[in-house]
Amino acid sequence: MPIELVLSPIMRPVVRAKSLLFAPHRRASRYIPHIVELDEVKSSRYAIRRRFGTGSKILDVYDTKAEGSGPNGPTEQSKSIFWFDRSRAVKGAYKMFSSDIRATGPNSEDEPCATLRAGLRSNVLLIRAPEAPVAELGWHVISHRVDALDAYRMFTLADGATYQWTTKGKFLEKVRNVGEKESEVRERIGQVISAGGTGFDLIVDESKIPREMALASAMCSYIDHWNTNLDFGGIYNARQPGHVRWKRD
Repeated sequence: MPIELVLSPIMRPVVRAKSLLFAPHRRASRYIPHIVELDEVKSSRYAIRRRFGTGSKILDVYDTKAEGSGPNGPTEQSKSIFWFDRSRAVKGAYKMFSSDIRATGPNSEDEPCATLRAGLRSNVLLIRAPEAPVAELGWHVISHRVDALDAYRMFTLADGATYQWTTKGKFLEKVRNVGEKESEVRERIGQVISAGGTGFDLIVDESKIPREMALASAMCSYIDHWNTNLDFGGIYNARQPGHVRWKRD
């Protein structure tokens, strides 16, 4: 039984209380940052789709710009380049596997290249990312932040820069001068586009961020951040069918 089913009666009031605590900060933090738009021409595009017959337990990642691939990926599931496998005990926890790293375990089992945990305290553990600097390996804690413009999931990488996923538009932004109001610069380096109940598409400039980190952090927001009307706590207080997003500022 997923632990969220046990914790939901306790965590739902916590999530709603945190939403109320954020409200005064929203009203007191109005400003207009400088935004650099995403260059989709030089960006990669991936389709993250639920694997047929597994519900939401396994999601495959396809490179939609690869030869022979369509907008939803190739016609063969075996051509996925990554896949996410959900924990049986914890709904918001996934292991991320790579098709390039197979049978490396002691008993020739597949070992994850990353793990992630979404929730009120989200995090990503990068274990293997061949194209990323070795300094990026390890834990990346994803924090929450709100202002009058939006709600965000934020993390830092080895370059010292701050990265954030937005609620509106579902953009991945590299932020300079965080919190400096009009001096703040947000460079959009990625975006998630919903694919309904089947998953989502990720557009990302891989020259700005390792794709494993972009995929794993997007997955955290997909199952928690963008899965609720409160902007956080989606695994405890998920948006129900027919719910309309409400404006809070």
